[in-house]
Amino acid sequence: MRTGRLNFAERRFVNRKIPTAIIGTIGSLALLGLLLNVSLTLWNGGEYFKQRKILREQADTNRGLQDRLKDADKELSSRDTPVLTAEALYLKSVLDKKEFSWVTFLDRLEEVKPYQATIEDISPKVLKDRTVYVKIKGLAKPREEVYRFEENIFRSKYFAKPLLVREEVDKQSSWQAYNLEFMYIPGGKK
Repeated sequence: MRTGRLNFAERRFVNRKIPTAIIGTIGSLALLGLLLNVSLTLWNGGEYFKQRKILREQADTNRGLQDRLKDADKELSSRDTPVLTAEALYLKSVLDKKEFSWVTFLDRLEEVKPYQATIEDISPKVLKDRTVYVKIKGLAKPREEVYRFEENIFRSKYFAKPLLVREEVDKQSSWQAYNLEFMYIPGGKK
């Protein structure tokens, strides 16, 4: 069965709405892709320049170290071998004397130090009679820990004559700051 077509228009009608929407969508996606590509290129380019800067800094540091190495080589080569030998022998004799063992000293100090007391600075000085005069700076919380530290030094057979030089509340941490001086006898009290 045939149906008749009636077209009253002078020119033929073509529906252009669907292709225009498709073309507009594809164009928008292409534009977004282009913007994304440009932004990623800029971002990656920034990373590239950062890496280049790091490499430049490393190369400068390397050059500086090479220069220092050359200077040290020149200084050592200009020195006399007997002088270097004498210096090395002197250092060896100082190390061989070894007034007291740090490991043993720190172990014994750890035995008398209360748990809530910390030590920030230790300054030992060896006297002629081979006793060691020790200055300690530290923090303790609560305040009784400082007194317990002092009592433990009194009772120890390796430490003597504790003197609490300074004691005050640390403003930053509210801990008790202290300076303590005492004698360390490596061989123990007789």
